[in-house]
Amino acid sequence: MAKNKSNQGARKTETLTLRLDPKVKMMIEMISRVRRQSITGVVEAAIEEIASDLLTPFFHNGETFNFSLSDVIGEVWSTDESERFINMCYHVPTLLTYEEQRIWETIKASKVFLWTDGIMETSWELEGGGRLDRLELGRWWSDLLGHVEAHKDSRTVVPFEPQF
Repeated sequence: MAKNKSNQGARKTETLTLRLDPKVKMMIEMISRVRRQSITGVVEAAIEEIASDLLTPFFHNGETFNFSLSDVIGEVWSTDESERFINMCYHVPTLLTYEEQRIWETIKASKVFLWTDGIMETSWELEGGGRLDRLELGRWWSDLLGHVEAHKDSRTVVPFEPQF
């Protein structure tokens, strides 16, 4: 996943560096000339075409469906990184990397992220009871990522406890 530099904050576009076979690079350049598009436009169009044809398992309300990756992204995408991550955990858990699984398991093991007061509108329900608190997760997201990174060599998941 492409990442922003820490001093730049959220941007509307991301930078991606690729290593390509010279022949493939020439092919992309020729496509861009024929279509009178930028190289970026050619790559984006190709990826969107693949995503619309690629069936992806999508979990919702205990059932699995096969949707195009484009449709899945439409359901999972959020400009908020913590929301986008939780949406991935709920809807496409089979696509999580090991590092993402550790973050998810840490969230589930951390009481600070459980909603305890009243009724909250969220579909983020955990197996075994409880709902995730969107606000607390967003509030502690950066600290949580640092915590998981600091404990990456632990054989067990270490619950996150915020330092007030």
